[in-house]
Amino acid sequence: MLIIIKEIFLKYNLIWELAVKDLKIRYCRPLLGFFWAFLLPFWTAIIFFVIFSLLLKSQIQEAPFLLYIMVAVFSWSFFQNSLISSVTCLTDNKNLIRESGFAHYLIPVSIVLANIINFLPALLVLLVISLCVLKGVSVYILLLPVILAIHITVTAGLAIIVSVLYVKWRDVKYVLEVVLMPLFYFTPAFYSVFLIKSILPGLLYKAYLYTPFVSILYLYRIALLKKFYSAMSNDISILISIVSSSIFAVFIFWLGTFIYKRNKNTINDHLSY
Repeated sequence: MLIIIKEIFLKYNLIWELAVKDLKIRYCRPLLGFFWAFLLPFWTAIIFFVIFSLLLKSQIQEAPFLLYIMVAVFSWSFFQNSLISSVTCLTDNKNLIRESGFAHYLIPVSIVLANIINFLPALLVLLVISLCVLKGVSVYILLLPVILAIHITVTAGLAIIVSVLYVKWRDVKYVLEVVLMPLFYFTPAFYSVFLIKSILPGLLYKAYLYTPFVSILYLYRIALLKKFYSAMSNDISILISIVSSSIFAVFIFWLGTFIYKRNKNTINDHLSY
C-alpha cells in the first residue's frame, strides 16, 4: 500500500493531467460549463427540501433543514459521482493504458481528483451560505481538512476496487448502482438522527452513529454548521467518529491496493476483449 501511495505522489502531474482531461471532456460543451457541478446537487437538495420539509412537514432540530440536506447531498454527490465514473474507467481508457503503460489505478485516482475539483467550490458555496444563515462558522471548521482526507481516501480506495473488479465482472456496474441507493437512504441525509434513536436501542443506535458513512456525514455537519455539535454532543463523539472512519478509510484503501496487486497482471488481458 505504501508503495502505491508513494507512486501516486510521484505521479501527481500525470494524475492532474488526467483529471483536467476528464473535466474538459465533461464541461467543454454545456453552456453553463463548470457551474453544473454546483447546480445539480443544489437542485437535488431543493427537491428534498420541498418534499420532506414543505410537503411532508418533516422537522429537523439539529440545524436548518435546507442546510442539513445540502451537506448530505453535496458530500454524497462527490462520493457517488466518483464511483460511478470510476467503475468503467479502465475499459473506457483501454487504448490509453496500452499505449502508455502506466499503473492502472492512476486512472480511477484521477477521476476522484476531478470530482474533488468539482466538490471544493460547492463546499465553499455551502460554507458561505451556512455563514450567512447561521451568523457564523463552527469552531470545528478546523477539522474540515481531516474530514476531507478521510472521505477522499475511502472514495479512492473504493474507486480502485470497482474499476479493477469491473474489468473481470461487468455486473459490478449494476451491483454498484443497486448498493448506492439504499446506502444513501441508510445515512440520515434528510431525516433526523433522533428518529433513528427513537427506533433503535442504545447500543445499536451508537453502532449506527459510528458506521463509516454516517460518521463522515456527521463530521461534515459538525464542521460546516454552527452549533450543530452542541445539539449532538450527548450522542456522538468527534474523536470516536474520526478514529473509526479513519480506520475504515485505511482498510478500504489497503483493500483496493491488495485487489489491484492480485489482478494487475491480468487486467490488460481482460481489456483486450
